[in-house]
Amino acid sequence: MRIVNVAAEATPVLDQFLTRQAAAGHLRLYPTPVREAYVSLKRFLQVAVTCWLILAGHGAVASEKVPVLIHAGGSTYKFNAEIADTADERAQGLMYREHLDANEGMLFLYPMAKPVAFWMKNTPLPLDMIFIDADGKIINVAAMAKPFDTSPISSDGPAIAVFEILGGSAGQLGIQAGDKVEWPAQETAPTP
Repeated sequence: MRIVNVAAEATPVLDQFLTRQAAAGHLRLYPTPVREAYVSLKRFLQVAVTCWLILAGHGAVASEKVPVLIHAGGSTYKFNAEIADTADERAQGLMYREHLDANEGMLFLYPMAKPVAFWMKNTPLPLDMIFIDADGKIINVAAMAKPFDTSPISSDGPAIAVFEILGGSAGQLGIQAGDKVEWPAQETAPTP
């Protein structure tokens, strides 16, 4: 006699078939409460692991927040930014984020200015990417980057930082190349 674990999402037709097979002595079914407990535990573990992977980002969740000021067109705009200054944090970025307030963003910091490129893989929000040089001046703005697009979005020159904000914000505020960006000095230097 085979022992079958019928913990998968069994349909009524499958349940009827398996019950007939068990009655004929061809297989043994676990009692319904055991099946239900197994299915509940399996679903709980699937949800828990999925949540952990999304929220933990494999240990690369940027959590430190700092004020970022952008001086554009005679006005100063203040954003609250998460800092991404390690390779893991920069790789994770804003992937999987489904919400970003208009005054929020993520500031990607590099140890030295260099040409950089980003993509929107696993990023459901449209973003504006602001590439910043070592003097704090905006090199270029990549507006309304398309969600989930894997095409590279590059700086037009060596960048020490990239500031991502909600798509369309740069255009609404008149933020453009040549504008100045400021943020507090960090206690630890960005890692390569």
